[in-house]
Amino acid sequence: MSKLGEILRAQREKKAITLEQAAADTRIREKFLKALEDGDYVSLPGAVYTKGFLRNYAEYLDLDTDELIPLYQHERGQPEPPQTKSFKPYRPIARRSLVFRPVVFVPVIVIAAVSLFAGYIYYQFTTFAVKPRLELTEPATDLNASTSELVVRGVTVPEGRITVRIFPGPDTLGDIRPDPDGRFVVTVGLKPGANHLEVETLDAAGKTNRVSRTIQYQAASATATPPQLIIEQPVAGAAVTNVPVQISGRVAGPVTGLTINNSAVPINSDGRFDTRYYAPAGPQTFAIVARSASGATVQETRSVTVVYTQAVVTVFVKGGDAWLQATVDGNPMTGAAGRTYRDGETAVFIGHEVRIKSGNAAVTQVIYNGQPMTSLGKQGEVVERVFTQ
Repeated sequence: MSKLGEILRAQREKKAITLEQAAADTRIREKFLKALEDGDYVSLPGAVYTKGFLRNYAEYLDLDTDELIPLYQHERGQPEPPQTKSFKPYRPIARRSLVFRPVVFVPVIVIAAVSLFAGYIYYQFTTFAVKPRLELTEPATDLNASTSELVVRGVTVPEGRITVRIFPGPDTLGDIRPDPDGRFVVTVGLKPGANHLEVETLDAAGKTNRVSRTIQYQAASATATPPQLIIEQPVAGAAVTNVPVQISGRVAGPVTGLTINNSAVPINSDGRFDTRYYAPAGPQTFAIVARSASGATVQETRSVTVVYTQAVVTVFVKGGDAWLQATVDGNPMTGAAGRTYRDGETAVFIGHEVRIKSGNAAVTQVIYNGQPMTSLGKQGEVVERVFTQ
């Protein structure tokens, strides 16, 4: 083996570089590098090319080319031929201090994949998770409408497409384009009763947002005729003493219902009505309202003053029979031994002192000076109560 070849091989192995890697870095065929290290000059090309390979390889291995070229000429036994022009060797590729092996390459791939996946998830979230803007400024809340047409105004993303639906129907107004600033306005028709308004926007990315309102519309009838209502009792401003407030009168015309202070009152076939109200002492107001099938109404109001100068006790027996004994100002009212009241019977006792004794307190109910009381006690329980004025 030649001395030149030993120098080259020793330096390469010292740097832990394979022939294959050296050939790739210097761009010199591997067989020529091997021939230089083996001293096989017959397998090398001409002297000019060989010296170029040698210079390039020596620089790559950090060896002194000025010492190796003369050594090569000596071992080959040939004088250096004259050169017509200077030879400029290939510059070796920069030496890589890091060699990618599987133990390094695999973690890099894993980290890159995780980073790409995290970026993808973030993109999906920011792109698709956030709903497009949609604000309904009119109507801002649920409302009662007085006309059959409703103006709907709002703001959305400029590139959005608006769809308006109204139920019942359903009636749909679609592909409404907002102004460049995102504002939009549309008019929809309402039906009598409850209307469910739904406004939806669709942006360029396919995301949607939805806002809804409930609109109550009561259509007024141009030909609606209110019923007639006549109140006979009580007289406005009257004083009602020690008795329930008697409200009576009659209605005429297309009447479908009558209420007193929002409570339904039956109407006789001849249009008359008569009912009593147990009210506590003091000023009391009663609103009497008659309603027609078309929704037209008429209302009368009566204000009275309720006065109690004695204890007024009204006894109701409900849910069963009860033995009762009543004493008013010391005088028995139902016989000395009392008597049995049947389910549904009612009695009124008035005096400065009213004493009620019941043999079945659970079914015995009392209204005292217009104030309702719960049952006097438990089933089968004997209870005595005293009421005074």
